[in-house]
Order: sequence, then C-alpha cells, then structure tokens
Amino acid sequence: MSPEKLFPELLNLGAAWRVGEIDFDPDGRVLIRVEETEAFWREGRSIFAEDGAVKCYDYVGGVCWRHLNVFEHRGDIVCRLPRAPCLKTGKVYRVTPPWEGLSKAFTKAFEALAILLMREMPVCPAACLINETDTRLWRLLRAQVEHAWPCVDWSEVSIVGCDELSARKGHRYVRVFCDLVGKRVLFAVEGKAKSVWEKFVAALGEPHGHYRAITGISMDMSPGYISRERIKTSARRRGGATNSISSRL
Repeated sequence: MSPEKLFPELLNLGAAWRVGEIDFDPDGRVLIRVEETEAFWREGRSIFAEDGAVKCYDYVGGVCWRHLNVFEHRGDIVCRLPRAPCLKTGKVYRVTPPWEGLSKAFTKAFEALAILLMREMPVCPAACLINETDTRLWRLLRAQVEHAWPCVDWSEVSIVGCDELSARKGHRYVRVFCDLVGKRVLFAVEGKAKSVWEKFVAALGEPHGHYRAITGISMDMSPGYISRERIKTSARRRGGATNSISSRL
C-alpha cells in the first residue's frame, strides 16, 4: 500500500478528504499534504443552516497543523483550506477540517498527547519532550480548559481542601482548592490574600455549586490562612486541621 493510501486510513479522513502528497523537507519534517475531494462538496452542509448546501468560494493557503511524529520525525499536516459560502444565507466561512484541535495550530491527536504529558509533568519539561514551545502549550491548555469549563458540575462538592504552593521566586504563591471527596482540583488562583476566598466562592457558583453546600474544609492552621470573617475553627481535630464554613464565607 502506498503512503498516499495508508495515511488517509491512519488519519481517519473518510471520503471527504484525501492525502495528495507526502514530502520530507530538509528540516526533518514529514509534510502530509491533504486536500478535499468532490464528496466534500457533494455531502457538505453549511454551519449556518442544516439544509444549506455549500460550494467552493476560495482557499486559505499554507495552513499547517502539528501532528504526531512519523517515526522519530516531526509530522505536519498541510492543507489549502477552502472557504465556502452558504447558498442559503450567503455567509462565507472557513471550513473546519476534522483533524483540527481547539488551539487551531495542532491536530486533535497531538493535543491528546500534549494534555496527557502536561497532566503528569510541568509544561516546560513536556514542551522539551515533544519539541514544542511552552508558550504554544500554555495556549493549548487554556483552550482546553475554556472548552471543558461549561461542562463542569460542582453540585456535589461538600468537603474542600485548600493549600498554597510557591509559583516562583519573590513570594509569589498560588492558592489551590480541591474536592477531597471527588479527588479533583476545583480552582486555582494567584495570591494568598483573603480575596482569593471571594474569588473561589464566585467561581463555585458557576458550575452549579454553592458555598452553603460545603460542610467542611481542611486547611493549614497558620495565621496567614485563618480568617474569622469566613471560617470558624471546629473544636474537633481528626488527625489534621478540620474546619467548618461559616455563613459568612
């Protein structure tokens, strides 16, 4: 099987797209050049109207997406993306290919690999491992978080853990709030002042949560953490510092 027939199967392009050519450039990159087929225009529908047929308007040339490596060489998908007008509304839009990720510069497969690495290690080591800049990975991570945030459900959050960690030199801290029952990070914000609690309470209400549903909180008992305006210390101690949220959280 020729590479032009093998890679469409590996990329799961379907009948609407095909691999026209595969190049190996002097920089050590494998360039997979993809183009649309007649089936794309025959079966395509407008994003503005479900029953709106489309046709080719023009092309956006030279669009490139970082893909998974081909053996030890960097793999990039290159495509002249068509722009299509909706025959029903007349609006022109850029076609979104099936391999494009949320950050636009990466494929979905590469984003999945990057997210898996960043879940287990800091961003900079992950960037070095996959030979990518940390700036682009931070942009990728931000796009993934913004996409997943509306789907978050905190309605069952009842016990919260709070701690801080040093983010950089110069006493720059990040306060992290965790769901101790669900074992997940809920919220992280820069700083260690009392205002971070107000930001957490405001964020808690967005994903269907409420601060009155919180029955307990575990946190460091140092003076910098305790605020009488927001929490009151429980008389019971179970191994660590256990506190209950007051009505004025």
